[in-house]
Amino acid sequence: MAVYEGESRTWYQAFEIVVQSMTTTGYGQDAPWESLWMNVLMVLIQVTGIAYIAVAIPQFITPWLRQVVQPAPPAETEAVADHVVIIGYSDNCERLVDELGANGTPHVVLEGETERAQTLHEAGLTVVHRDPSTAAGLEAARLGDALAVVVDATERELIRAVLAIERYEPTATVLVLVADPSDARYFRYAGIDEVISLKHRLGKALGDKVRDVVTLDIEEDADFEAAFDIVEYHVDPGSDLFGETVASTRRLEQTGATVLGAWIRGDFVTILPERVRVDENTSLLIAGTESELNGVAKRTGTPGSHYREIGDPVIVVGTGLVGTTAAGTLIRAGLETTVVDTAPAERVDVVGDATEEETLLEAGIRDARTLILALDTDERAILTTLTARALNPELDIIVGANATSSVAVLHTAGADDVLALPNVAGRMVTLRIFEHETMTLGDRLRVARVSAPALAGEELSAADIRLETGCTVIALDRDGTFFSTPDGMELQPTDVLVVSGTGRQVRTFRTRYGNGRAS
Repeated sequence: MAVYEGESRTWYQAFEIVVQSMTTTGYGQDAPWESLWMNVLMVLIQVTGIAYIAVAIPQFITPWLRQVVQPAPPAETEAVADHVVIIGYSDNCERLVDELGANGTPHVVLEGETERAQTLHEAGLTVVHRDPSTAAGLEAARLGDALAVVVDATERELIRAVLAIERYEPTATVLVLVADPSDARYFRYAGIDEVISLKHRLGKALGDKVRDVVTLDIEEDADFEAAFDIVEYHVDPGSDLFGETVASTRRLEQTGATVLGAWIRGDFVTILPERVRVDENTSLLIAGTESELNGVAKRTGTPGSHYREIGDPVIVVGTGLVGTTAAGTLIRAGLETTVVDTAPAERVDVVGDATEEETLLEAGIRDARTLILALDTDERAILTTLTARALNPELDIIVGANATSSVAVLHTAGADDVLALPNVAGRMVTLRIFEHETMTLGDRLRVARVSAPALAGEELSAADIRLETGCTVIALDRDGTFFSTPDGMELQPTDVLVVSGTGRQVRTFRTRYGNGRAS
């Protein structure tokens, strides 16, 4: 001011001017200025002050406020037992957490990265911010009291955490999820109970959805097939059954029909689990008369589709790990399989873009019974589904999706079944943790007519038979007349039961209650 305005100021008065600029409180006694250069200087000071504010708020003030409003995740969990510890949480674990919450099993996410722990904590997960590769971290998550440990190694290297678990809690049940099957061997070397390759498992689930699960082991002259039908039902989200346990679907048997089993994320189970919930991808296999199945349709909110044995050919689109596994499952099951991919390879039968009509026509889409899509992006899967449905309205389309958000879109596009990777991971781990038995490739659910002379003169109890043999009683055949609700009826020596079960279960029934096939 002494140079440009002809008025001098002391150092503390100059300091006051700077503070007034930075705080935007004004200048009072000194404004306005007369000279150009003094005004330029004051403008620069003002702009600098605003810039400092713009930098200070997001860098310092906002983090401080966030810490005050949203406290950091705890370094240890409260008293908890029979919980599941999750290490390396990713999107693949989202469905698992939902499943655990639905059946009342607590979870603890053990996370060593500060920012990630904070994000998961803010998302409402139970988080312990400790290093999972240390004894202190494992103790903070109360690993010794846990039901199981799930290590998601699909996105991060977590071998140190696994070795720490084996060292400090060698008796813990550990399940490891991997993206690359070649990584599985290292975890097995470390002594892990089960290593699961998610994409390999998704491919197997897609292939298993195609294979036959029911074999009618009934004489041609029997009237069962005329009186009864087997139908597969999804459950509508508006139904009272949606969100309930799969075991609770036994209530459908109040209609007189019989629940034979359920598809749960690509696994077919005959023992309906108590800890798994019905969702949009759960389907029930039910036997009954026409009137009984009409009652089931009203309860599930869906018309159902008549079960049919899968025929050839099947088209598989995609030769990544998912597609290759699905195709291999089908070939081992003896089904004619045509593989389509954009690049030539040893097992590729048709080279081309499956979103184009020409490619699908060359693969035989008009005559195909089933199409499996195992593509690298969900967008391509949607386009291929639309194209295939237009070319063959009767085609069964089964899709492997990368994201859960794509499931509804793919159904709208025309897919009959959609298995999303995170959903398959969650259900599969849930089944493993709670030790639910699933059918293997060689298993079939047999519907058979069996005599039971050991039960003659006794009142029939379907629940006791299921408990003792695993078989489900579908009907009682008395001189050609079928009774679909035979509970409480006194069995006569000539009565024949129609039951469902695996080959082993049917053999157990015959060993316990009688020998040989019914005539």
